[in-house]
Amino acid sequence: MPLFKYKVSSPDGRSSEILIEGDSQSDSLNRLRSRNLIPLEFRGEANSASTAASFSLFKRDIDVYAFTNSLVPLLKAHIQLEKALGIIAEGQEKESTANIIGELRRGLHEGKKFSALIRDQGNRFPPIYSNLVEAGEETGSMVEVMSELQRFLNERKEMRDFLVTSSIYPAVILSVSSTVVVLLFTVFLPRFSKIFLEMGRELPLPTKIMLSFSSFISTFWWIIPILIIAAVVFFSRVRKGGSEKDIWDKITIRLPVFGKIIHSMEISRFIRTLAVLISNHVHLLTAVRIASRIIGNRTISESLAAITHELKGGSKLSATLQKSNFIPKIVVQMLRVGEESGTMGDMLNQSADSLEEQLRTKIKRLLALFEPALILILSLVVLAVVLSIFLAIVEMNEI
Repeated sequence: MPLFKYKVSSPDGRSSEILIEGDSQSDSLNRLRSRNLIPLEFRGEANSASTAASFSLFKRDIDVYAFTNSLVPLLKAHIQLEKALGIIAEGQEKESTANIIGELRRGLHEGKKFSALIRDQGNRFPPIYSNLVEAGEETGSMVEVMSELQRFLNERKEMRDFLVTSSIYPAVILSVSSTVVVLLFTVFLPRFSKIFLEMGRELPLPTKIMLSFSSFISTFWWIIPILIIAAVVFFSRVRKGGSEKDIWDKITIRLPVFGKIIHSMEISRFIRTLAVLISNHVHLLTAVRIASRIIGNRTISESLAAITHELKGGSKLSATLQKSNFIPKIVVQMLRVGEESGTMGDMLNQSADSLEEQLRTKIKRLLALFEPALILILSLVVLAVVLSIFLAIVEMNEI
């Protein structure tokens, strides 16, 4: 189901912005009224990919991971949900986090479902959170579902931390290398070019090429900030989910090395989410809808758009996934075995484990190649500059 964004008013007069599912805008309005919420303003249909991307930036006034890791042990100790939220709220150092948890607790006092309260928080929580909680409420297995959700979030955080940590050293090298190259062509070479021009001697071709390039950078340096600003504007529009995102997704998925990493990342996230939902007895159609929203790349998402329609027509999940060029064949085969043996969740979890391990291997290899390649390129640039100056000095001495 699509997500619709509203500004609403609660019975006690407080206004807030929420996201709500619905087959249409009128259906979403009916769902709002069933929760005793008064719609004040319709703010459009929320893009699921941008919502997932927004959550992945983790600029939140609540740490979802810490919140879940604190809540699950309390639930396992048979402490009521409302009391558990109170305990967690009292232990918060950040006032904003305590206020959010307080809102959840007050909502439970008013008789609302925990899943509805989570959903009303918008993109403070990932889309899978409220849906899994709702599944736990319907099946009476809240503790088991929350434990599975905790494991899922921690694995996701581990993957994110791995990517961030692995990128720090290459980012430092890239920054230093870029600075050195810029200084060479804007400070170092222009000073030598003045000396050579004052002597009025004919310079070797390599020296002429380097000096011309240096002169170009020194004269048209203003192009660099313009390109940076254009890139910032473009990526801000990509994040908002316009036509620029379609262009960006099509380009990135076709890149020789990075495209495969993006492909592996999106599919492993989709399979992992699907595995978590199916393992917790979420209806297959609902599970597929939720898992599809996790995919940020529209090119991949569009290849899976017809899954729900085919499932309604009686097709098996393995048969529908097989039609997508982005789903690995081994995943389809393992899923087919799971369908026949009644262990779809386990098979999907094993497939997700395998895909995530392959993703880590690809990233490690890329970083292992990136560092020496960057150092080699910088060395070649410095060598070319030094060699061009050396040739010019040698030729002047010969004259």
